Amino acid sequence: MRPVAIVLRLAKRQGGRLAKSAEVASLIAFLASDRAAVITGTEHVIDGGTVPIA
Repeated sequence: MRPVAIVLRLAKRQGGRLAKSAEVASLIAFLASDRAAVITGTEHVIDGGTVPIA
């Protein structure tokens, strides 16, 4: 993909950027912690708002 195409795709995202590795790691750490013991069978999408939620 050309750099211009990447910039245009990022501009369409709600956040306007890709997720940082620390942001993804925070979710993983939370889900692995005791605080998330009652969270089951859910999907967490980290896409910067690309996928619309109906």
